Amino acid sequence: MKIKSILLSVVLISGILLVSCKKEDDGTPVGSNGSISLSYDGSSWNASMSVQAVNSGGVINVTGSDASAHQAAVNLFGVSAPGTYVVGANGNSGNSIRWTEGIDPKQTYTASFVLGKGTITVTELSATNIKGTFSGTVYNTDQTSKVITNGKFDAKF
Repeated sequence: MKIKSILLSVVLISGILLVSCKKEDDGTPVGSNGSISLSYDGSSWNASMSVQAVNSGGVINVTGSDASAHQAAVNLFGVSAPGTYVVGANGNSGNSIRWTEGIDPKQTYTASFVLGKGTITVTELSATNIKGTFSGTVYNTDQTSKVITNGKFDAKF
């Protein structure tokens, strides 16, 4: 009986220790497949809630968000290798950069084939991962602009 009590105590203590161990923070948001960050108006931002990436039918999308309704997204069309890709009216590629600061439609800023300009540089691309940088001038529906710099993404599909 004494051995069973000791064994039960060891199992309970081990379980408590395992549950209470703190996982080291690697910078990847919980429920996430990577990271995305940028700078705008002198402020830095990192996706702290979720980052998701999809590569389907020649379209790549990397999107990240935080709990304050901020969101950043990079979209690439027909990209199958590392390189620097144009975003903007002159590119006609369909590539885009999006930055959202809240839920009001006027808080969404985009560079696409319609308005704005920028570049997306893919430094790594495989069947399971994409990594790169981005920057550009993005506009909202009132044609107010923001300059995005130091954009970085690293995500698993």
